[in-house]
Amino acid sequence: MTTQFRPDGPLSEGYWSDREVAEDKFLGQVGIYGSGETVIRLAEETADGRYEVVKSWSQHTGTVTGDVA
Repeated sequence: MTTQFRPDGPLSEGYWSDREVAEDKFLGQVGIYGSGETVIRLAEETADGRYEVVKSWSQHTGTVTGDVA
């Protein structure tokens, strides 16, 4: 999961092997930091080592499946 507070800003990242824990952390980040230009993304590692965004949140879109961008 990543939290980015402005489009060109640094990322805060967290990793959890349990999907349920990651979902809870995602919702917690939205509750704590969900305002302004913040974008929060929940991603899953694919078999080839890449990350695929499962869901994301921004103040403009709310929670969406996939990436807000």
